[in-house]
Amino acid sequence: MCLNLRRFCVCGRNSTYLSCRDNLLPGEILLNLFCPECRPDSTEEDTMLQDCGWVLEYDVERAQAYFDLKSMQVRATPGFIFDAGYLSWQGLAPGDQEINTRLHQRLAPLIKQDLALYLQSLRAEWVAHVAQLKAAGWRKAQAT
Repeated sequence: MCLNLRRFCVCGRNSTYLSCRDNLLPGEILLNLFCPECRPDSTEEDTMLQDCGWVLEYDVERAQAYFDLKSMQVRATPGFIFDAGYLSWQGLAPGDQEINTRLHQRLAPLIKQDLALYLQSLRAEWVAHVAQLKAAGWRKAQAT
């Protein structure tokens, strides 16, 4: 089970949903979230991760303490925390939750008309969406 939470960026103009794999790390491990409009000029590699203009700043020391408590033989880094899904985007990029919801709502009329067409359309549009994310360089999309 994964805890999902919504966080606003530092400037408050944008938000995203985040997923916390196995509920291991609390949301407070993410100290700051910066959107492309409020991102800092420079980032600290030891505590920050960049993903297509967004910057996530983690409390890496506290994350390491949680990993140690669970006897996990890993080194907490922003890359590990994000890539392993312990505190990263819900989906492949910010906004995936809303995009997925709109896609299902738009295609919903097909369910009663032609379920196979609904499923085929859903899959085709999502595959196209993922291809766009990969082309844009989104970190989680690159791993799919």
